[in-house]
Amino acid sequence: MYPPPPPKPASTTGPKILTFSGIAVLLLGIVALIFGITTMVSNLPLNVVTSQGQPGSAALAALTVSEEFELSSAGCLSYDLWEVQQSSTGQFGLERDTVSVIGPDGNSVAVEPTEVSGSSSVGGFKAQSFASFSAQKAGRYTIVITPGPDYSGPSTNFSGSEGLSADGLSADSPAPVDAVITEGSDFSSFFTGLFTSVGGIILGVFGLLVGGGLTIGGIAWWINASGRRKRGFTSEV
Repeated sequence: MYPPPPPKPASTTGPKILTFSGIAVLLLGIVALIFGITTMVSNLPLNVVTSQGQPGSAALAALTVSEEFELSSAGCLSYDLWEVQQSSTGQFGLERDTVSVIGPDGNSVAVEPTEVSGSSSVGGFKAQSFASFSAQKAGRYTIVITPGPDYSGPSTNFSGSEGLSADGLSADSPAPVDAVITEGSDFSSFFTGLFTSVGGIILGVFGLLVGGGLTIGGIAWWINASGRRKRGFTSEV
């Protein structure tokens, strides 16, 4: 009688394929998650106003109520108007019918509600979109905001010692603005961005779960196969 032949050493090809496939799916999940989060952040109304009540980096210019402002436009663009108020005491009161826009040809431009209502808050100030208009022709557009008698804006409330009560302001701080203007946003681009960001996040989470499971399973299989392979070589000796 001869002893049974030693077991054939286990192959580690399968575990290696499973492990590296899991790592690849894991990396793709991370990329998708980062892309989804980045897209979502880019759709948020950030940097419209600063903590000092000044125009943020997303704002094209500041507007003061009852004063004319000229905007130079390249044409075929839309713009949103945002009211600025103090977070602690200010109440939004501007409406689209308080805004008048005159185009480069001297004709009135229609002012509409914003397609996507936005709000932003930072430090002691908040901003809310309240009107929009389309600049179809290139040239200068004259914008005037004429509020009602009950309106109370940051610039009119800020003076001397009264300004010290504003959140985050000091005696030498510049007067906060009443409104800012930004590039316009439309529902279709907002919906597309929202769908893309949510889809990216879902795919990213799915990739992390699947990729993590494949990687862990592959590593466990690899360790087990390596042990069997080592025992197989020992038996042959």
